[in-house]
Amino acid sequence: MEFLLTDDNEITIEIEKLMLESCGLSVVTAGSGEEAVRLASEKEFFMIFMDIHMPEMNGFRAAELIRESSPNVPVIALSADEIAPDDPEYIKSGMNGSLLKPLQMDDLKELLNRFLVIDFAGENVESSDDSLFSYDELFAVMKEKKAVLRLLTQFLSVHSHDCEMLNEHVKNGEIISAREILHNVIGISGNMFCKRLYRVSGMLSDELKKGVSDSLESFTEIWNDTFKELSDCHSRLSEEEDISLGSVDWQSLRESFVSLCEDFDVSAAELFVENMGVFAANMNSENFMKLKSAVSGYDFPWITDNLEVLYVQGSLS
Repeated sequence: MEFLLTDDNEITIEIEKLMLESCGLSVVTAGSGEEAVRLASEKEFFMIFMDIHMPEMNGFRAAELIRESSPNVPVIALSADEIAPDDPEYIKSGMNGSLLKPLQMDDLKELLNRFLVIDFAGENVESSDDSLFSYDELFAVMKEKKAVLRLLTQFLSVHSHDCEMLNEHVKNGEIISAREILHNVIGISGNMFCKRLYRVSGMLSDELKKGVSDSLESFTEIWNDTFKELSDCHSRLSEEEDISLGSVDWQSLRESFVSLCEDFDVSAAELFVENMGVFAANMNSENFMKLKSAVSGYDFPWITDNLEVLYVQGSLS
């Protein structure tokens, strides 16, 4: 009995997948509406969780297409915005319910109990409603320090310029682009238990709908405080997990990475994400130029951008 989870954000989908798996579910993931439609046409799922806000094909349209081949599978909408039961797109899609993002375990368990009987067990972690970052709550979902470390590494490298870009978009009156960044920040900060950032992001997003940005300064301040908190946690975990020059055979890792790039093998991206801490620890000028050359030949702009981020971070440490 498998469940399909669809979301276009890598950090969000990893956390949501772990939450579902902690409920005893077997989860298959899709990174886009198109992929979800394809997977649903190839196999039968017990239930489908569908993010609504996705590029190219949104969740409503994907659910509507899935209904053509799988009319009886329950499809649950996932959205950072409340979905009214009488919403025309929601009704047309044939969805069977909705959950507000970031997912709350109590809401998830209540919904699952409507469709199947599960004996939920697990430790309760005290929730802090006003924290910059609640490590304990994130660890309760991720279960392992290395998993938390991997998530923090990904966030700190991929989203390091989000606040800067948001301010630039607002300054230039590019409201749609600004709200697109905020949509991602809302989802990620909520799932990573960065409570203050989650609240101020939602507040600023609502203001931008009305053509004002009164909370932008507060957002920027909280973003910087949160980023520092996450960076400090990342440093502590790196030391505890011994992410250093000696913990991984850097020579073998570098050769494997370059070889995958030369072979145009997409697993180069997976290898990079899994070992970003090791890349950071070895990011001197010589290695940076060699790796950038290999990545440029494969046309991997995402990795190129993050190599530069890690190089800057390494030169400052």
